[in-house]
Amino acid sequence: MPRYKVGETVVLEGRPARVVWMRENANEIEAMDEYIVEFEDKRRQFVVSSTLEPEQGPPLHERDCNSEPGHRQAY
Repeated sequence: MPRYKVGETVVLEGRPARVVWMRENANEIEAMDEYIVEFEDKRRQFVVSSTLEPEQGPPLHERDCNSEPGHRQAY
């Protein structure tokens, strides 16, 4: 299964880019997916999965799901 899909935003060299093309390459000794990404300035670049990072959204705060009064957790 590919790591990223067309339309997803990734980070390459610290810059956000959108995946515009991908090819799954599972037949290699070390499977790696191939992508073409497009930057905001419309420049495109061919990359392999090992060079990409997912775009990080805002940090999620840890939530205590059982914090409401009256809720007890069974053990």
